[in-house]
Order: sequence, then structure tokens, then C-alpha cells
Amino acid sequence: MLHHLENRLKVHNDAINFCQNILCRKPVEWKSIVLNNLSQPIHDVDLVVTVGGDGTLLQASHFIDDSVPVLGVNSDPTRAEEVEKLSNEIDATRSTGYLCAVTVNNFEQVLDNILEGRTIPSKLTRISICVNSQVLSTYALNDVLIAHPCPAAVSQFSFKIKSDDQPCSPLVNSRSSGLRVSTAAGSTAAMLSAGGFLMPILSEDLQFMVREPISPGETPSLMHGLIKSHQSMDATWFCKEGAIYIDGSHVFYSIQNGDTIEISSRAPILKVFLSQRLQTTVKKLEEEYLQKKEILCKY
Repeated sequence: MLHHLENRLKVHNDAINFCQNILCRKPVEWKSIVLNNLSQPIHDVDLVVTVGGDGTLLQASHFIDDSVPVLGVNSDPTRAEEVEKLSNEIDATRSTGYLCAVTVNNFEQVLDNILEGRTIPSKLTRISICVNSQVLSTYALNDVLIAHPCPAAVSQFSFKIKSDDQPCSPLVNSRSSGLRVSTAAGSTAAMLSAGGFLMPILSEDLQFMVREPISPGETPSLMHGLIKSHQSMDATWFCKEGAIYIDGSHVFYSIQNGDTIEISSRAPILKVFLSQRLQTTVKKLEEEYLQKKEILCKY
């Protein structure tokens, strides 16, 4: 196990060095920043390159506004033959790299296309969160989880969907394991694993799901649905403790009994260069999504 982890670190560091060597050969000014040392918003640059996996890009996105495009490099993609070989010892599966457009194999080619204006970034929706009418400074690119900080505890809250500040769904009271809201980009992650569905990555809608609801009663169909681009979700928290987790566990905000939370897609978009594979699946997903949208959107 230790040898495997050391090898993964070496592969990652080799990828960083490779990308830096490529950049040194290009007519551009650049500098390298360790993600953990990033504490201020990124301004006055033309491109951000992240080297790691989806998690690296997600963390970096919290410091990037809608003016700076991002190119993700998957430094250590999963290799099927390695997963099979080590299946009796460890899980060798790594980051899916869903948001990462390139690996070291095609980094230079895609970078040249970007520098020469032959490819443009896609505009991905992010989630805006207000707590007690105060907008949180971090926008979610993948998803938001509202839950008790102890995973064994029950989360108690209510929510409703609004349009133009008017309720357009019944008030739902929930005792559960929490509430997850994802973007289209995040619909491939925890939302999909929990039984949600894939959304076209350029969709401006959000998908929500109550986690493990206790006795949903007359509102089971309202435990999973969509917050359309012109709508918002208003939630009220009814536990002594709670937390809003943004894109995983690294960034969270504490909440308490009586706090109100507004969730919507009214956040600055993030410009991301996507892989060709992702771009070609958009049309197929759009057709499937429209059918699901008809079923889920009753308001």
C-alpha cells in the first residue's frame, strides 16, 4: 500500500514538472502556486491550469471569478489494467477527471489550441448560497450538502421552491440525513451515486435530493427534483448544529437552529475547457434530460 501511494505521488509530481516544462517553451508569462497556499482570489491572468484531478479544479474554482478560464490536467488518470491487477489488495481507482480536459499526453496540443484561439471554454453554472440574507463568498461548482456535522445525527429542516419570490411548491418538512443540491457538472458525482440522474453539463438548472428521508409521508415525490434557472430554494434549519458543505468537506459554513438558507444558480459562471468527449455527449443528454424534467418539474 505504501509503495502504491509513493508511486502515485511520483506520477503526480512528474506531471507537474512536465506541464511546467511545456509552459517554459511557450511565449507566455506564468507562475506556479501550490493549492494549499492559495488564499486570495485570482485576478489579472488569462488562464488558470490545474494539475491534479477534479478535486484540484474544484478547490481552485473557489478563488476564480467568471472572467478567468480554467484548464484541468488529470495528472494520474485511472488505468484499468492497474485496477484489475491490484483488486485483491487495494482500490486503485483514482479521480475520474470528469472536469479535466487533458492529461500529460495531450496537454501541449490543447494548450496551443487555447493560446491560438482555436478553442473556447464552456460556461458552467455554479450555486449561490445565502444564509440569513447574507451571500456566502464561496460558490459551488459541484454540489452543496446541508447536514448535521455528525453523520449519525438526524437533520431536520424544511424547504420550498420559489419563483419571483413567490412559493411555487408545497412546504416540505424533512427529517433525514441532509439535503444535497448539485449543478449539472456535479450531477455525475455524489448525486448520481445517490440515485439522481445525469444532466447536460451546460444546463443552468440545479438538482436536489433529500438524503435518506424518514417517513416522507405524503410528499415522497418532493424529495427529489429540480430548481430551474429562474427559481430558488428557501430552506430553514431546525437543529442546534448544522453545516453547509461546498464541493466536499474542505469548505464549510456552520449554521444553527432557525437559520434560513437560499439556494439558486444566480452565481457567476465558471469558464472551463472541457474534453471533446464531454462536448459530444451534450446533445444526447439534453434529449434524455428534457424527458426527466417533464416528470420531475410539477411546479
